Amino acid sequence: MIGFEKLFNCLLPNSFKEFYFLNNGGFFPDGSHNRFTLGGFNSIKYGDLPIERLYKDVTDDFENLNQMIPFAYDYEGNLFLLSLKKEDFNCVYIWLLNDEEPEYVSKSFDLFISDLAEDI
Repeated sequence: MIGFEKLFNCLLPNSFKEFYFLNNGGFFPDGSHNRFTLGGFNSIKYGDLPIERLYKDVTDDFENLNQMIPFAYDYEGNLFLLSLKKEDFNCVYIWLLNDEEPEYVSKSFDLFISDLAEDI
């Protein structure tokens, strides 16, 4: 996790680190519905498209998404982003692939996960 934090040049929210220590990526259970239409979580380091590579690909084309971790996706392929920016640190956004700017979803990662847990 230390190397991952170095990529973003800041400390990550504890709730994000704790979640990823337990769940490094994965799919939302089949047949489950949730308020965010979340399909799954991107992994750190492993898999075909880990967060590190996805972050580089996205920020190469959209500089406004710098310091925003693409940690999850919905069933349409849109990305959920965790902000590491000073002005909205730990807030969660969704970036609809046809839009320029991400849309606000939740005031914190742990609240986002709590909302998902209520839907299971």
